[in-house]
Amino acid sequence: MWRLIDIWDWLWYYRRGKIRYHVFSNGRSYNAFASNGNISVWNCYGSTKEQAKEMALFKLKKVMEETKEQELVVTGEGYKLYRGKN
Repeated sequence: MWRLIDIWDWLWYYRRGKIRYHVFSNGRSYNAFASNGNISVWNCYGSTKEQAKEMALFKLKKVMEETKEQELVVTGEGYKLYRGKN
């Protein structure tokens, strides 16, 4: 069953190619995650909210570039396995 937030994310963020991120307070530091609908990254730490957000966006961009250079091997229930092209 789709929740309302899932429908909103699909319609607004992911269909338009936007990136969704969220920043959590971790006491002295901040933890962030980012997702573009297909790829998600988490455990992105920073001493300020902006640094954590920038780290999450940087990691997401890096992973997106790496998956372009890899080939799809297996697709399962909610996951995809890639390996490097030789």
